[in-house]
Amino acid sequence: MTWIKFATWLCGLYVIYYLGIILWDLMKNRLPPSKSGSHELTFSEDIAPVTTFTEYQPESGDPVISSGGVSLRQLFNLAREEAIEYIRPVSF
Repeated sequence: MTWIKFATWLCGLYVIYYLGIILWDLMKNRLPPSKSGSHELTFSEDIAPVTTFTEYQPESGDPVISSGGVSLRQLFNLAREEAIEYIRPVSF
């Protein structure tokens, strides 16, 4: 058996396999619909929403108020105090 013959047989088997799957799917769609009439799933939960966040009022006019960020000036001050570790020299 040569490689061309093997590849031809392999492609032929794949074509037959996928044609069988397509025909099976077409035959399955021709079956009468179920007695319920609809295949729609519905879900309902009896959970009331709970408010957990309070309104945040910043004490200062700092523009960075989310996720613990610092301003650029505070970043350089932290670098001078060696409170942060940086890998390249920064000119102050």
